[in-house]
This record gives sequence, C-alpha cells and structure tokens, in this order.
Amino acid sequence: MKDLRSTSGQSMVEYSLLMASILGSITIMGFDLFPRFVHAFQLYFDSYYIILNLPIP
Repeated sequence: MKDLRSTSGQSMVEYSLLMASILGSITIMGFDLFPRFVHAFQLYFDSYYIILNLPIP
C-alpha cells in the first residue's frame, strides 16, 4: 500500500508542475485568454437573448 501512495503523490506533483509550466508559458508569451473567454460567454448569452425575444409566438 505504501508504493501506491508514493506513486499517486508523484503523479500529482508531476501534474501540478506540468500545469504550472503550461500556464506560465502562456502568460509569458502574452496570450491573454480571459478577455476571449468573457467575449465567448457574452456571445453565448446574447444568442439566448435573441432567441427568447423573437416575435414568433
């Protein structure tokens, strides 16, 4: 059982280091994804607003 815990801890460390390096490289390279996500979310809600306000009964 001790080997299973050590490998699961190692995988969590590897996953967190990989995600930190990916997010760090995206930030350093200048890709600002938050405004794109906000814009996509706004388009999603606008499409619902248009459908709900159609003059079709």
